[in-house]
Amino acid sequence: MVRLLLPLLLLVAGALVVALVRDRREREARLLSELRGSFLHGAPLGGFASTGGLTEIQAPGGRLRFRLPAAWIGGFHEPTTASFDCGSGRRLRVDLLTVERRGAGGQALLESLAATRPEPERSLETLERGHLLLKYLEARGQNPSPQVVFCWQLARSLSSEQARVATFSFIVPGEQAGEVFVRADLGLLDREVRNATICD
Repeated sequence: MVRLLLPLLLLVAGALVVALVRDRREREARLLSELRGSFLHGAPLGGFASTGGLTEIQAPGGRLRFRLPAAWIGGFHEPTTASFDCGSGRRLRVDLLTVERRGAGGQALLESLAATRPEPERSLETLERGHLLLKYLEARGQNPSPQVVFCWQLARSLSSEQARVATFSFIVPGEQAGEVFVRADLGLLDREVRNATICD
């Protein structure tokens, strides 16, 4: 009898583990879907989570200007890459790239940005001053420490053959991604990326 019970108990335990793993994956997929919808199409929260006001950041050579909370620590360590510690394991990475491209004008740049991500997984819009903004969300890494990365790509045509793209990647530990303070940071970043300036 004991010999029969042991395999049965192992089978039941295995089935429970599989069900728990499947349930966790489904919950994570639902959370990512909700986060993506809110990030791409929701209204950003007003105000900002950090105290101490905002400070202006400028890339070497003045090619990009934007503002961030003064409490965030970091800056440009290389001419085209910056990193900021936002606290509680959150960080912001900024990458600045000048790209060669075919076609003239903003429409060609719009089409090339649109081609980088499938439509349901991104939003793309034209801002004032000729800037374009592409937004998307990525999940990186596996358990026990997955990360959610909220990305803004701000782009501007420099000439008929060149464009400059600034990528703002806000990297958040997976367990924090839905928290109110992260949503407040996202509202701030969305506003400040939209107000950022890519210079010639």
